[in-house]
Amino acid sequence: MDIGRVKIGGQIGENPTAIIPTIFYDGHRIVDTKRNTFDEERAEELIREVEEAGDKHILPYLFQVVGLTPELMIKGLDFVADHTDAPIVIDSADKEARIVGLAHVSDSGYADRTMYNAINMMIDDEEIKNLTRSRIEAVVILGFNMQDPSVKARIDLLENGGGFVEKGLLTIARECGFDKILYDPGVQPFGQGAGASFRLLAAVKAIYGLPTGVGAHNIPSSWAWLRKNADRETRRITDISANAAGILAGANSLFIGPIENAKYAAPTAAMMDILMADSVADLGIEHAEEHPSMLA
Repeated sequence: MDIGRVKIGGQIGENPTAIIPTIFYDGHRIVDTKRNTFDEERAEELIREVEEAGDKHILPYLFQVVGLTPELMIKGLDFVADHTDAPIVIDSADKEARIVGLAHVSDSGYADRTMYNAINMMIDDEEIKNLTRSRIEAVVILGFNMQDPSVKARIDLLENGGGFVEKGLLTIARECGFDKILYDPGVQPFGQGAGASFRLLAAVKAIYGLPTGVGAHNIPSSWAWLRKNADRETRRITDISANAAGILAGANSLFIGPIENAKYAAPTAAMMDILMADSVADLGIEHAEEHPSMLA
């Protein structure tokens, strides 16, 4: 799939992995939810850090903008759109904020480089109507299943709704008008389907031909033992290194979490891209012209 100037997908080793850092997330020090404001100077610095890390390592990048409130959603989307030409991902735990974001980008001239996160098992008629009405061209399908984390149950969610919605999430996405669909299995903690989340990357690529993304960093961030027994630097190293597992498992993009992580995640992703391109060279799969393999 192409969104803005970024291509996501292809065979393993073919295209560079897209990194997707999150800005204005819950707990982000630069955000003041009481005043619905954020530190614009620091936000711009963080955007530049991502651009520099991506360009240095020949990796494409998108910015996931979290709107903790509807007002912050609009401000955040406009700010990022004004300070980079990279694609933008709408995200929020607040449905109202997501819907406000959909309407705003549709009216503001940058819907063609905006992706929505996400169509999932909790989608309702209001959200479907607003997605159909919007002008954005790309959407994330989140394969999280709160009752059954198995590969089969999450494939059922795509196929027939898995008992949560009347239609499969893939059908819903297409009926909303989307042909640019990124599949994210939804990474769950150890003991709750963590391994299945990674196995789904290859399964969904093989069955449906969809480009994939994964929030591999959710594994260490949800690992209670690690939080209790490791210092901050060790936790950061573990967090960043989890991205390597995502690429090995077939992810075409990485939701890397806090935007501050981009400068650490980029070299890991570039290293794995070089390795994966080399691993399939004898199969006749050529990597893209612009690829981290240029750094080898």
